[in-house]
Amino acid sequence: MTTETIFGHKIQGARAAVGETLLHLAEQDERIVVVDAETAVATNLMGFKEQFPERFITTGIAEQCAVSMAYGLSRCGLVPYLPLFAAFLTRRAYDQLFVQIGYPNANVKLMGCYAGISTASTGATHQSFNDIALMRSIPNIAVIECADANALSQAMAACVQHEGPTYIRVIRADLPEYEKNILPESYRFQIGKAAILRNGTDVTLIGSGMMTVRCMRAADELERRGVSAEVIDLGTIRPLDEETVLASCEKTNAVVTAENHDITGGVGSAVAELLSEKMPTVLRRVGVHGRYGHSAQLGELLADYGLTEENIVLAAEEALRSTRR
Repeated sequence: MTTETIFGHKIQGARAAVGETLLHLAEQDERIVVVDAETAVATNLMGFKEQFPERFITTGIAEQCAVSMAYGLSRCGLVPYLPLFAAFLTRRAYDQLFVQIGYPNANVKLMGCYAGISTASTGATHQSFNDIALMRSIPNIAVIECADANALSQAMAACVQHEGPTYIRVIRADLPEYEKNILPESYRFQIGKAAILRNGTDVTLIGSGMMTVRCMRAADELERRGVSAEVIDLGTIRPLDEETVLASCEKTNAVVTAENHDITGGVGSAVAELLSEKMPTVLRRVGVHGRYGHSAQLGELLADYGLTEENIVLAAEEALRSTRR
């Protein structure tokens, strides 16, 4: 991947994957177009704009117009990708998403970039802690969040083959631990399929996006404490892989979810809804607890909001204590 910089930060990991994968997909499929809302530099789309200027459309700083434009392009048989800031795509353009993308089941590929807490210096306005909740509530839209750049590239390619709207959540994280692949080389992304990264018998750790690596580290620490943890990467949040989640929870009877999102309406809610109906299980949720964002160094924010492997370990131990009462 490229080592070019944007505003002093290296273009690598997820951000590099967005631009490079879109270029590759466009070379293979002339239907693919990109709709932008003046975030092309930050989302690493300038290469696409230079190589395919006739397939790059900008609406100015107007996410509602970008979504409407994408709907129109999809009706013409094209496959539009919208890599926009998650906070503005999902909140500012929600009515357009509901009426023009979800309702007609439009073949539009939405990408919520700079998702969650990973926009460390931009604060509450840009940190999208509720985008999964918003997108999960719109019928027809698949909601995807990948654990590393390789999985993200695979997911973007899978979305081309998927007829209907998709929403891929993408972080911007300037920490080395998120710029390397953590999933096995054999991993193959499938919409609606979770991946078991580690087998265990005592507790199930379910992570999505950048929290998956923290679940893996938490499992290592739990093993040192004599606890066997199973780790699941939830690459697709909707539709949820019910079979994989239920099979794991039946074995362990204790589960911890971890997400870069508010615990209301996100991964924890999706798992809780499933378990409450089909397999009541002790559940603890690690994520943002009803707070707005603020600016700080990314490592400081992760600790402040409790998005650490230490918090996952504590939640797992608490869940296990509850199963023994």
